[in-house]
Amino acid sequence: MFSLRPVKGENFIDREKLVGDIMYDLKNSFTGYALYGRRRIGKTSIFKEIQRRLEKEEDTVIVYFSVWDLMNDKLSNFIREFTVAVLDAYKQHLTLKYKARNLLKASFSLLKEILRELNISLKIKDNVEILLGFDELKANYDKLVEDCFNLPEELAKETNTKCVLLIDEFPALMNLKDGKKVGESFIKKIRTIHEDQEHVVLCISGSIRHTMKIVTINSASAFYGQFIVKEVGPLEKRYIRDLLIKNLLNISEDAIDEVYEFSGGIPFYVQFLGKILEKEDRITLDVVKEAEEEFIEEEGDILFKENFDNLSSKEREVLVAIAEGLQTPSKIAKEIKTIPNAVSVYLGYLEERGYITKKEKGIHVIEDAVFEKWLKRKINL
Repeated sequence: MFSLRPVKGENFIDREKLVGDIMYDLKNSFTGYALYGRRRIGKTSIFKEIQRRLEKEEDTVIVYFSVWDLMNDKLSNFIREFTVAVLDAYKQHLTLKYKARNLLKASFSLLKEILRELNISLKIKDNVEILLGFDELKANYDKLVEDCFNLPEELAKETNTKCVLLIDEFPALMNLKDGKKVGESFIKKIRTIHEDQEHVVLCISGSIRHTMKIVTINSASAFYGQFIVKEVGPLEKRYIRDLLIKNLLNISEDAIDEVYEFSGGIPFYVQFLGKILEKEDRITLDVVKEAEEEFIEEEGDILFKENFDNLSSKEREVLVAIAEGLQTPSKIAKEIKTIPNAVSVYLGYLEERGYITKKEKGIHVIEDAVFEKWLKRKINL
């Protein structure tokens, strides 16, 4: 069946070589991985599948945490949510009777009582109590961050386990705020903490190459040389074909070709079109094209409009110009009535945010073909 959520198990397709390599290293070493690739490409599904497979290992505890799932960008929120995720992963080892999230809602006296019952040392109990119950106005955030990222190491050591820490959209941690953005220094602090850990293996992901360069790809990056870095690309056509044939009756070959071309091999779009098409008895090229129109018309605004509207007016004009086929700074500058140097600055901002990529020197294209189709639709309205 088609799903709009990260897939795992029997619904997980392709990526077997990559997942197999990651599994081997996580089982036999403390080598971590850094995955990067555009949004909706399937990085979360890879992490979820790794989590599913590793959960069968008795001496391994997997902590999955998505930075983009945070309700707000306050550093205090991250510290509490991360602590909860770690405790929840170790629930069985700690004989925790409640869902870890309930600890955030507990009164201070109840929190102390619950922690007293846990099968962990007094030192760790005290640290957890501080991490969950600190006063934001009086907080020593340097110490809290240190205790927060040391918690998986302490619990792993206490329970004689290996902790595999999967942090989705890791570079977004730089956008956390403690009055102001914590920035790259926060990543460097995590690196300093992690390099002394002996029981934790860290794997990260990121959607934007620019921010992943800051974190791990460039020689000046905080985590340079600490991960095996892998780019996650679109699905191959043969895997999309297998997925469609497995879940859709009477789908023609030209219909399969159209799904592949429209989606650009991005799993999310294939899954979404599949959800629309699965109600059809016979799926032809025309039926797929109608489904694509429905998707752009009804879902496009939900997926793209807010982020597009949050760009500056000039950034939006640059994107529109590229969608109309103007791919060089000089042509874009002429279209939006500004100088090429200014356009180059806007192109840099858009590339940092993952909207565009350089096809070759001086040639810029919109990275997400479905977003480009939505944008063209908006231009022509």
